Amino acid sequence: MLRESKKIRLMDTYRNLFYTPLYVAEAEGFLSDQGLDVILGTVPEKASATQMLRSGDVDIVQSGISRSLMDLDEGREDAPIHIAEINQRDGFFLLSRQPVEQWEWKELEGSTLTPIGFTPVPWNPLRAVLLNHGVDLSCIKLLKGMSAIDAIDLFMQGGSDYLHIPHPYAQSLIDDGIGHLAASVGPELGYICYSSFAVAPYFIDENPETVQAFVNGFQKALEWVNRNDEFVIADKIASFFPEYVRGTLEKAIRQYKSQKTWPQTTLIGEDGYIAMRDILINGGLVNGSYSYERLVRPEFANNAISRSI
Repeated sequence: MLRESKKIRLMDTYRNLFYTPLYVAEAEGFLSDQGLDVILGTVPEKASATQMLRSGDVDIVQSGISRSLMDLDEGREDAPIHIAEINQRDGFFLLSRQPVEQWEWKELEGSTLTPIGFTPVPWNPLRAVLLNHGVDLSCIKLLKGMSAIDAIDLFMQGGSDYLHIPHPYAQSLIDDGIGHLAASVGPELGYICYSSFAVAPYFIDENPETVQAFVNGFQKALEWVNRNDEFVIADKIASFFPEYVRGTLEKAIRQYKSQKTWPQTTLIGEDGYIAMRDILINGGLVNGSYSYERLVRPEFANNAISRSI
């Protein structure tokens, strides 16, 4: 815990249930218990989270290693550093417009699929799964580049056969009878470092105690999420999703928990880092095989874990 209260600006890149432990950390007071006065926001549409970190407009941001890897590809030496893991599985789902029974991945051939386009990252793990199942990508009509809202609207109007989207949007469409769950991407790939907290290198150098306090608090949040059920969790974070009914949140959280979407600890594993990095390389989003040590600072997580034992 910090000796004096420290204000930090924390942002998610997109508001969805995939990042539930982040909202728990704020709502349950785990960050304030560490002496942090958190200002929580969302990265503005079309803004760059990495650029906001560099310019000092935000201190800590929910992101992914993809952004830092792409920075290194561009020759930037100040790529954001990752300090704590948020998600250890892919959190996207494949919805069908038609009811499905004993669905197989090859059924995507000859169909129209809308992968969410607010970020280029989610398509890459999905692409890996499709190739693992022998799906001919050239036989799928992809409608890329759409925002979540536009993709959902198109799907609801029957403009695409399948939609690739996270919760709570997926669960809401299922509850409304518009979409039908065909597949979950997370269990297909196992452990990958999908989402994590990133900070600018200079922020770590200038504020190591603040970074440690943040990771300590987030470790407590992960422990809380892992020991509570979907009803308690949904009650705690419902205020972050006022447009969704409690039942939708509960079912979505139950599925995320059953798929081990959220890690037990804040530590970014080297195996998960490499698995995600290689998916991005194989998908053509990233070029360089940059080492774990270049972008991950595990000492903060290790310290937080040791204090929780």
